[in-house]
Amino acid sequence: MTSPVSYELVDGIGVITVDNPPVNALSHAVRQGLQEAIQTAQQDESGAVLVACAGRTFIAGADITEFGKPPQEPHLPDLCNTIEASSKPVIAALHGTALGGGLEVALACHYRCALPGAKVGLPEVKLGLLPGAGGTQRLPRLVGASAALDMITSGNPVAAQEAAGLGLVDKIVEGELRDAAIAWCQELVEQGAAPRKTSELAVERVPAGALDEFRDVLAKRARGQVAPQKIVDCVEAALRQPFAEGLRIEREAFMECMRSPQSAALRHMFFAEREAAKVRGLAKDTPLREIARVGIIGGGTMGSG
Repeated sequence: MTSPVSYELVDGIGVITVDNPPVNALSHAVRQGLQEAIQTAQQDESGAVLVACAGRTFIAGADITEFGKPPQEPHLPDLCNTIEASSKPVIAALHGTALGGGLEVALACHYRCALPGAKVGLPEVKLGLLPGAGGTQRLPRLVGASAALDMITSGNPVAAQEAAGLGLVDKIVEGELRDAAIAWCQELVEQGAAPRKTSELAVERVPAGALDEFRDVLAKRARGQVAPQKIVDCVEAALRQPFAEGLRIEREAFMECMRSPQSAALRHMFFAEREAAKVRGLAKDTPLREIARVGIIGGGTMGSG
Protein backbone atom coordinates (compact mmCIF):
# COMPACT_ATOMS: atom_id res chain seq x y z
CA MET A 1 0.00 0.00 0.00
CA THR A 2 1.36 3.41 -0.98
CA SER A 3 1.82 5.82 1.91
CA PRO A 4 -0.12 9.11 1.80
CA VAL A 5 3.05 10.80 3.05
CA SER A 6 6.14 11.33 0.90
CA TYR A 7 9.59 12.67 1.71
CA GLU A 8 12.26 14.18 -0.53
CA LEU A 9 15.30 16.42 -0.32
CA VAL A 10 14.84 19.71 -2.18
CA ASP A 11 17.79 22.12 -2.24
CA GLY A 12 18.92 21.09 1.22
CA ILE A 13 15.43 21.03 2.77
CA GLY A 14 13.66 17.81 3.74
CA VAL A 15 10.15 18.20 2.33
CA ILE A 16 7.36 16.10 3.84
CA THR A 17 4.15 16.12 1.81
CA VAL A 18 0.84 14.77 3.08
CA ASP A 19 -1.50 13.75 0.27
CA ASN A 20 -4.62 12.20 1.78
CA PRO A 21 -7.64 13.66 -0.05
CA PRO A 22 -10.03 15.24 0.38
CA VAL A 23 -8.86 17.09 3.52
CA ASN A 24 -5.57 15.36 4.45
CA ALA A 25 -7.14 13.89 7.59
CA LEU A 26 -4.84 12.42 10.23
CA SER A 27 -5.49 8.76 9.50
CA HIS A 28 -3.26 6.06 10.96
CA ALA A 29 -1.34 5.91 7.67
CA VAL A 30 -0.75 9.67 7.74
CA ARG A 31 0.45 9.61 11.35
CA GLN A 32 2.76 6.71 10.61
CA GLY A 33 4.08 8.34 7.46
CA LEU A 34 4.76 11.63 9.24
CA GLN A 35 6.64 9.90 12.04
CA GLU A 36 8.77 7.88 9.63
CA ALA A 37 9.56 10.97 7.55
CA ILE A 38 10.63 12.98 10.61
CA GLN A 39 12.86 10.09 11.68
CA THR A 40 14.38 9.84 8.19
CA ALA A 41 15.13 13.56 8.17
CA GLN A 42 17.21 13.20 11.33
CA GLN A 43 19.69 11.01 9.45
CA ASP A 44 20.10 12.82 6.12
CA GLU A 45 21.76 16.01 4.90
CA SER A 46 18.71 18.28 5.27
CA GLY A 47 19.23 21.54 7.09
CA ALA A 48 15.56 21.87 8.03
CA VAL A 49 12.31 19.98 7.53
CA LEU A 50 9.15 21.31 5.89
CA VAL A 51 5.70 19.80 6.58
CA ALA A 52 3.29 20.65 3.76
CA CYS A 53 0.13 19.23 2.25
CA ALA A 54 -1.05 18.60 -1.29
CA GLY A 55 -4.52 19.60 -2.44
CA ARG A 56 -6.74 22.34 -1.14
CA THR A 57 -5.87 22.32 2.55
CA PHE A 58 -3.40 21.59 5.30
CA ILE A 59 -4.37 18.80 7.68
CA ALA A 60 -8.00 19.62 8.49
CA GLY A 61 -8.35 17.35 11.52
CA ALA A 62 -8.71 13.77 12.63
CA ASP A 63 -9.94 10.98 10.38
CA ILE A 64 -13.58 10.71 11.45
CA THR A 65 -13.78 7.14 10.11
CA GLU A 66 -11.52 6.13 13.01
CA PHE A 67 -13.82 7.59 15.67
CA GLY A 68 -14.93 4.88 18.09
CA LYS A 69 -12.28 2.41 16.92
CA PRO A 70 -9.27 1.26 18.98
CA PRO A 71 -6.48 3.80 18.41
CA GLN A 72 -3.40 2.64 16.53
CA GLU A 73 0.17 3.75 17.11
CA PRO A 74 1.63 6.21 16.60
CA HIS A 75 -0.91 8.13 18.65
CA LEU A 76 -1.21 11.82 17.78
CA PRO A 77 0.25 13.11 21.08
CA ASP A 78 3.33 10.92 20.54
CA LEU A 79 3.67 12.08 16.93
CA CYS A 80 3.52 15.72 18.04
CA ASN A 81 6.22 15.07 20.63
CA THR A 82 8.37 13.37 17.97
CA ILE A 83 8.03 16.39 15.67
CA GLU A 84 8.92 18.82 18.45
CA ALA A 85 11.94 16.71 19.49
CA SER A 86 13.52 16.96 16.02
CA SER A 87 17.15 18.02 16.13
CA LYS A 88 16.54 20.07 12.97
CA PRO A 89 14.06 22.95 12.64
CA VAL A 90 10.63 21.75 11.49
CA ILE A 91 8.47 24.26 9.64
CA ALA A 92 4.75 23.90 8.87
CA ALA A 93 3.39 25.43 5.66
CA LEU A 94 -0.31 26.21 6.13
CA HIS A 95 -3.02 26.71 3.54
CA GLY A 96 -6.73 26.09 3.49
CA THR A 97 -7.65 25.12 7.04
CA ALA A 98 -5.41 23.75 9.79
CA LEU A 99 -7.94 22.47 12.28
CA GLY A 100 -7.99 20.25 15.35
CA GLY A 101 -5.22 17.68 15.20
CA GLY A 102 -3.88 19.41 12.11
CA LEU A 103 -3.25 22.58 14.07
CA GLU A 104 -1.78 20.52 16.91
CA VAL A 105 0.75 19.11 14.42
CA ALA A 106 1.57 22.67 13.34
CA LEU A 107 1.92 23.78 16.98
CA ALA A 108 4.45 21.00 17.51
CA CYS A 109 6.53 22.32 14.61
CA HIS A 110 9.15 24.91 15.48
CA TYR A 111 7.99 27.56 12.98
CA ARG A 112 4.86 28.18 10.94
CA CYS A 113 4.23 30.04 7.68
CA ALA A 114 0.88 30.45 5.96
CA LEU A 115 -0.81 31.77 2.87
CA PRO A 116 -2.99 34.86 3.50
CA GLY A 117 -6.19 32.88 2.98
CA ALA A 118 -5.38 30.15 5.50
CA LYS A 119 -7.41 29.64 8.68
CA VAL A 120 -6.46 27.87 11.89
CA GLY A 121 -8.56 26.62 14.79
CA LEU A 122 -9.31 24.00 17.42
CA PRO A 123 -13.03 23.14 16.96
CA GLU A 124 -13.15 20.07 19.22
CA VAL A 125 -15.44 21.80 21.75
CA LYS A 126 -18.25 21.69 19.18
CA LEU A 127 -18.19 17.89 19.53
CA GLY A 128 -18.06 18.04 23.31
CA LEU A 129 -14.31 17.41 23.27
CA LEU A 130 -11.08 19.32 23.81
CA PRO A 131 -7.73 19.17 22.01
CA GLY A 132 -6.01 15.98 23.13
CA ALA A 133 -2.55 16.21 21.54
CA GLY A 134 -1.07 19.22 23.30
CA GLY A 135 -3.31 21.94 21.91
CA THR A 136 -4.32 23.27 25.33
CA GLN A 137 -0.66 23.31 26.40
CA ARG A 138 1.16 24.61 23.33
CA LEU A 139 -1.33 27.25 22.17
CA PRO A 140 -1.19 29.30 25.43
CA ARG A 141 2.60 29.31 25.15
CA LEU A 142 2.38 30.93 21.73
CA VAL A 143 -0.56 33.33 22.03
CA GLY A 144 -1.13 33.73 25.76
CA ALA A 145 -3.76 32.17 28.00
CA SER A 146 -6.55 34.64 27.24
CA ALA A 147 -6.37 34.32 23.46
CA ALA A 148 -5.98 30.55 23.76
CA LEU A 149 -9.09 30.29 25.94
CA ASP A 150 -11.09 32.34 23.44
CA MET A 151 -9.99 30.18 20.53
CA ILE A 152 -10.41 26.79 22.19
CA THR A 153 -13.69 27.39 24.03
CA SER A 154 -15.36 28.98 21.00
CA GLY A 155 -13.98 26.47 18.52
CA ASN A 156 -14.01 29.17 15.85
CA PRO A 157 -11.10 29.43 13.39
CA VAL A 158 -9.05 32.59 12.95
CA ALA A 159 -7.60 33.96 9.73
CA ALA A 160 -3.88 33.81 8.99
CA GLN A 161 -3.32 37.54 9.49
CA GLU A 162 -4.94 37.46 12.91
CA ALA A 163 -2.99 34.31 13.79
CA ALA A 164 0.21 36.13 12.82
CA GLY A 165 -0.73 39.05 15.06
CA LEU A 166 -1.23 36.64 17.95
CA GLY A 167 2.14 34.96 17.40
CA LEU A 168 0.71 31.67 16.16
CA VAL A 169 1.96 32.15 12.59
CA ASP A 170 5.53 33.39 12.12
CA LYS A 171 5.38 34.46 8.48
CA ILE A 172 2.73 35.18 5.85
CA VAL A 173 3.97 34.08 2.42
CA GLU A 174 2.63 34.90 -1.03
CA GLY A 175 2.51 33.00 -4.30
CA GLU A 176 3.05 29.26 -4.67
CA LEU A 177 3.19 27.91 -1.12
CA ARG A 178 5.69 25.09 -1.57
CA ASP A 179 8.29 27.30 -3.28
CA ALA A 180 7.81 30.18 -0.85
CA ALA A 181 8.00 27.85 2.16
CA ILE A 182 11.17 26.15 0.92
CA ALA A 183 12.77 29.56 0.34
CA TRP A 184 11.89 30.61 3.90
CA CYS A 185 13.28 27.33 5.27
CA GLN A 186 16.54 28.09 3.46
CA GLU A 187 16.59 31.57 4.99
CA LEU A 188 16.15 30.09 8.47
CA VAL A 189 19.01 27.65 7.87
CA GLU A 190 21.28 30.45 6.62
CA GLN A 191 20.42 32.47 9.74
CA GLY A 192 21.35 29.52 11.93
CA ALA A 193 17.83 29.18 13.35
CA ALA A 194 17.63 26.38 15.88
CA PRO A 195 14.59 24.25 16.78
CA ARG A 196 12.26 26.42 18.87
CA LYS A 197 10.25 24.06 21.02
CA THR A 198 6.83 25.45 21.85
CA SER A 199 6.75 23.35 25.02
CA GLU A 200 9.74 25.30 26.38
CA LEU A 201 8.22 28.76 25.89
CA ALA A 202 7.05 30.65 28.94
CA VAL A 203 3.30 31.16 29.31
CA GLU A 204 2.10 34.74 29.58
CA ARG A 205 0.48 35.17 33.00
CA VAL A 206 -3.11 36.29 33.48
CA PRO A 207 -4.42 38.61 36.23
CA ALA A 208 -5.48 37.01 39.49
CA GLY A 209 -9.06 35.81 39.31
CA ALA A 210 -9.18 35.96 35.49
CA LEU A 211 -9.71 32.22 35.12
CA ASP A 212 -12.55 32.22 37.63
CA GLU A 213 -14.19 35.09 35.76
CA PHE A 214 -13.85 33.16 32.51
CA ARG A 215 -15.42 30.10 34.13
CA ASP A 216 -18.38 32.24 35.23
CA VAL A 217 -18.82 33.54 31.68
CA LEU A 218 -18.72 30.00 30.29
CA ALA A 219 -21.24 28.82 32.89
CA LYS A 220 -23.73 31.22 31.30
CA ARG A 221 -22.62 31.04 27.66
CA ALA A 222 -22.19 27.26 27.57
CA ARG A 223 -24.63 26.26 30.29
CA GLY A 224 -24.38 22.59 31.24
CA GLN A 225 -21.53 21.84 28.81
CA VAL A 226 -18.66 19.83 30.23
CA ALA A 227 -15.86 20.42 27.69
CA PRO A 228 -15.54 24.24 28.03
CA GLN A 229 -14.89 24.04 31.76
CA LYS A 230 -12.40 21.20 31.23
CA ILE A 231 -10.60 23.39 28.71
CA VAL A 232 -10.14 26.08 31.35
CA ASP A 233 -8.72 23.43 33.70
CA CYS A 234 -6.22 22.41 31.03
CA VAL A 235 -5.14 25.97 30.24
CA GLU A 236 -4.74 26.58 33.97
CA ALA A 237 -2.42 23.55 34.02
CA ALA A 238 -0.39 25.16 31.22
CA LEU A 239 -0.02 28.22 33.46
CA ARG A 240 0.86 26.41 36.66
CA GLN A 241 2.33 23.00 35.81
CA PRO A 242 5.36 21.68 33.92
CA PHE A 243 4.59 20.82 30.29
CA ALA A 244 4.61 17.04 30.81
CA GLU A 245 2.16 17.30 33.70
CA GLY A 246 -0.05 19.59 31.62
CA LEU A 247 -0.13 16.97 28.86
CA ARG A 248 -1.18 14.34 31.37
CA ILE A 249 -4.00 16.53 32.70
CA GLU A 250 -5.11 17.35 29.16
CA ARG A 251 -5.18 13.68 28.15
CA GLU A 252 -7.23 12.70 31.19
CA ALA A 253 -9.71 15.49 30.48
CA PHE A 254 -9.89 14.51 26.82
CA MET A 255 -10.67 10.88 27.64
CA GLU A 256 -13.27 11.94 30.22
CA CYS A 257 -14.99 14.09 27.59
CA MET A 258 -14.73 11.35 24.98
CA ARG A 259 -16.53 8.92 27.31
CA SER A 260 -19.25 11.41 28.26
CA PRO A 261 -22.85 11.00 27.02
CA GLN A 262 -22.75 14.67 26.01
CA SER A 263 -19.91 14.21 23.53
CA ALA A 264 -21.38 10.94 22.29
CA ALA A 265 -24.63 12.75 21.47
CA LEU A 266 -22.86 15.62 19.70
CA ARG A 267 -20.74 13.23 17.66
CA HIS A 268 -23.84 11.22 16.75
CA MET A 269 -25.48 14.41 15.50
CA PHE A 270 -22.36 15.29 13.53
CA PHE A 271 -22.29 11.95 11.73
CA ALA A 272 -26.06 11.99 11.19
CA GLU A 273 -25.88 15.40 9.52
CA ARG A 274 -23.10 14.22 7.22
CA GLU A 275 -25.03 11.08 6.32
CA ALA A 276 -28.20 13.04 5.65
CA ALA A 277 -26.35 15.13 3.09
CA LYS A 278 -25.53 12.02 1.03
CA VAL A 279 -27.77 10.46 -1.61
CA ARG A 280 -27.52 6.69 -1.62
CA GLY A 281 -26.26 5.30 -4.91
CA LEU A 282 -25.13 8.70 -6.16
CA ALA A 283 -21.41 9.09 -6.82
CA LYS A 284 -19.63 11.87 -4.91
CA ASP A 285 -18.46 13.51 -8.16
CA THR A 286 -21.94 13.67 -9.71
CA PRO A 287 -22.39 17.22 -11.08
CA LEU A 288 -25.14 19.31 -9.50
CA ARG A 289 -28.03 20.55 -11.61
CA GLU A 290 -29.91 23.77 -10.99
CA ILE A 291 -33.58 23.14 -10.20
CA ALA A 292 -36.15 25.84 -10.82
CA ARG A 293 -37.61 27.26 -7.62
CA VAL A 294 -41.38 27.16 -7.10
CA GLY A 295 -42.87 29.96 -5.04
CA ILE A 296 -44.50 28.55 -1.92
CA ILE A 297 -47.46 30.92 -2.03
CA GLY A 298 -47.77 30.75 -5.79
CA GLY A 299 -47.78 26.97 -5.60
CA GLY A 300 -50.96 27.00 -3.56
CA THR A 301 -49.42 25.50 -0.41
CA MET A 302 -49.87 28.54 1.79
CA GLY A 303 -52.50 31.19 2.31
CA SER A 304 -56.29 31.18 2.49
CA GLY A 305 -56.87 32.32 -1.09
